[in-house]
Amino acid sequence: MKFIKLLFLILIVGLSVSLHFLWGKEQKEILLEEVLSIGCLDDDSLFMWADVTTDLKGNIYVTDMMDYSIKKFNERGILMKKAGRRGQGPGEFIAVRLIEYFKGLIYVTDQSISGIQVFDEDLNYKKHIPLSLPILDFEIISEEMIAVSSPQIANPGRIIVIDSKGNSNVNIKHFGDMQNFWRNAVKFEIDNQGNLYTIFTFEDKIEKFDRNRKKLWSKSLLGKRKVKRRKTRVKIGPSELPMEVAYKDIALDNSANLFILGGHLSKNPSRDVYVLDKQGRHLTTFTLPESSHCIHVDHRNFLYARAGEGVTLKKFSIKYGKK
Repeated sequence: MKFIKLLFLILIVGLSVSLHFLWGKEQKEILLEEVLSIGCLDDDSLFMWADVTTDLKGNIYVTDMMDYSIKKFNERGILMKKAGRRGQGPGEFIAVRLIEYFKGLIYVTDQSISGIQVFDEDLNYKKHIPLSLPILDFEIISEEMIAVSSPQIANPGRIIVIDSKGNSNVNIKHFGDMQNFWRNAVKFEIDNQGNLYTIFTFEDKIEKFDRNRKKLWSKSLLGKRKVKRRKTRVKIGPSELPMEVAYKDIALDNSANLFILGGHLSKNPSRDVYVLDKQGRHLTTFTLPESSHCIHVDHRNFLYARAGEGVTLKKFSIKYGKK
């Protein structure tokens, strides 16, 4: 009798594990429903937006490169405030680029101005965080710590952490390929447990590291497709300049699912979004209505993407289902 009970228990556990395994592999379906559109050719809400972030109230903050400004819209898409002008002084921009919201502050980068400018929620200029390195991507860890990836030639393959004064505290990631800095161009996200997710701009590689920077998994999604390159006249190590992008952007939803915007190698270039769970399993791929250079998912699981060649910002609700 004990043997039969034990055998029955083993079968139940085995079935449970098998079902869990199958569920993890099961393809999901994501449906996008447009809920908001900001900007069009007939108005001057946006001229050429570069990046977007949101606060906990649903307000939308956008960098507008051609207007040399940052803009705040409410959740209905009404322009609330605009700040900035062309220049290199406090609160001014030449090529405004990345934007991040964190605890009542707005952090903004400029491709032509070093460092990070900080504004409050009403877009009043607060301070400048100096940093001599070019910034490819950044994430706010706390009020005193910012993680930054930079396409450095002298010291490639690292994400560094700076404090609120621009001082480098620690290198939190080394990517291994020190000979070709193009292969170390990454964008990244950090979840609320401190796990680090990286996508490689010019390589078919997605990776996850725990808070101690131990690699948990590495994933490729593009099969045998590889980024085309051409020889450089200016030698950067044994480098070849990339002609194509593998992955463009990365975002996390409130369940720590990864949304990864594909580049030139995707079936639908700059439109296909790959969705992975926190274990690295590929749940599904969906396609944006129009090509985009970036994506953003807010805390309520709304997705933001480009439309109208940068004149329009679209907001979508994300609906999960099973195929």
